[in-house]
Amino acid sequence: MSGTHWKAKRLARPVSELMDKPGSGLAGLLQRAEALAKVDAVVRDLLPGNLAPHVRVANVRDGKLILCTPVAAIATRLRMEAPQLLARLRSHGVADIGSLEVLITPDLPA
Repeated sequence: MSGTHWKAKRLARPVSELMDKPGSGLAGLLQRAEALAKVDAVVRDLLPGNLAPHVRVANVRDGKLILCTPVAAIATRLRMEAPQLLARLRSHGVADIGSLEVLITPDLPA
């Protein structure tokens, strides 16, 4: 193969095939997004009405729930109420979360 260039031939595949393939990047990404959306919905249901619009689930990683809010006072309140929120999450079927981290993100959309 000296002096020649070898290129891998990429085969075009339908998106439906990529979506249905277990363990594929796109299917896994969509499953992850759906799981985070479900946790976000539960968290927002459990938060008081005045806090919920200002809090978003950013991630769940290694048993840690990561929340974002643009308001420092809300971040402080969430940190103070973390044990109660984690207990309520467990009682609502979100059992794989053991700790909470709150990030202040000023540009978080409403």
